[in-house]
Amino acid sequence: MREVWGMKKTALIILVIVLAVVLSSIASASAVPSADKANGKNLVPVDVIHWQKGFAKPGGGGSDKGTTCYAFLGKYRQTLLKWNTLPISYVINPSGSGPSQTFVESAISTAAETWDNATGEELFNNAYRVNTTASWGIADSQNVLTWGNYAQSGVIAVTRYWIDTTTKSIAEFDIMFDIDYVWGDATTNPLVMDVQNIATHEMGHGIGLSDVYKVPCSAVTMYGYSNNGDISKRSLEQPDITGLQALYGGL
Repeated sequence: MREVWGMKKTALIILVIVLAVVLSSIASASAVPSADKANGKNLVPVDVIHWQKGFAKPGGGGSDKGTTCYAFLGKYRQTLLKWNTLPISYVINPSGSGPSQTFVESAISTAAETWDNATGEELFNNAYRVNTTASWGIADSQNVLTWGNYAQSGVIAVTRYWIDTTTKSIAEFDIMFDIDYVWGDATTNPLVMDVQNIATHEMGHGIGLSDVYKVPCSAVTMYGYSNNGDISKRSLEQPDITGLQALYGGL
């Protein structure tokens, strides 16, 4: 009888240890990285990659089920992700872009206004700043657009946005344009990656829209692939506008 109780006791101890390890693993997996505890906020970073046509489609993110040709970044605890406080201020770091600073500023600010003009809300603050030391991918209360090198080939740009788990909203975004490509104005040189074209697409992520990949949706701004010479994403199509207004209202 004592032997049986001893075996049960041992089994119970093992079970407790296993449960403790499992619970510890769950806690670690769901913990917010300390680097993203910015200004007292708990922030969860998510990356969205924009691929050159012919390269991989990223997993995760929003979905484009059906034929709506628009999609959202998703929900956090049943709340659709968007900005709760507008307008959004942003910072441009043109270092390493290739074109002149004046050109880069004009292309990006025009991209921002493209979204502003399709909703009654003032999404992006017209008084953007230029900071040649601003960095991508850091939760620093700045929405930075800059140039850098992403390790994987075929990546045109990547947007990292942060979810504020308290307000259940987008708290910040950074956009990095990959220096593997030659950037410029594709209306004058079809061999370059068009700054305004890609900026318009990426800023769509920054306000809450996701990529779509269905072939019938290839003309919309939030279509998930681009190529050198592409300028079709400079202007919004009706699905882009419909998705935008679902988040922030109509004109």
